[in-house]
Amino acid sequence: MTTTTDSTVTILGYNTWLFGNAVKDVGQDQAGHRVSETTNPFDRLAGHVTIGRHGLAAMLKIEVPEVAWGPFADFGQGIQFDSKRSVPRLAEITAHFDRVTGLLMAGLPKVPQSLLDSPASLPIPGDNPTMRDQLAFMTMHETYHIGQMGLLKKDMGGEGIMAG
Repeated sequence: MTTTTDSTVTILGYNTWLFGNAVKDVGQDQAGHRVSETTNPFDRLAGHVTIGRHGLAAMLKIEVPEVAWGPFADFGQGIQFDSKRSVPRLAEITAHFDRVTGLLMAGLPKVPQSLLDSPASLPIPGDNPTMRDQLAFMTMHETYHIGQMGLLKKDMGGEGIMAG
């Protein structure tokens, strides 16, 4: 049976693979890499993508475990990089990404249509956006940040994220 979340599950699957390729072979000594003083480092982008998935699951009423490494605000919307702010180890971020991804992928096909048809809970582009629109927007948003991680990895001398 096809559900309205099938294509999102497919895209999140691609993003999961790309995220895995992005973090593969990036050591903790490279995790803070960024291209300039005004851009976010690799580990902060990985944290932001992870927290985005966590928030997506919570928004859709899919139960996910709390993270053990502090408040979501450290990677939240509109927060500028602050070198004084502690960032969890990349391995911890990746482990939570893996945990929340499994729960999100299993839960998405079970999300009720009534929830998807309800008004968006965050300000996103469009007229009268629904939770379905928010799901699409947040999925696109994480794709953008995974692409940034791929560029940073190449800047560090690593393979591109499509190399797998």
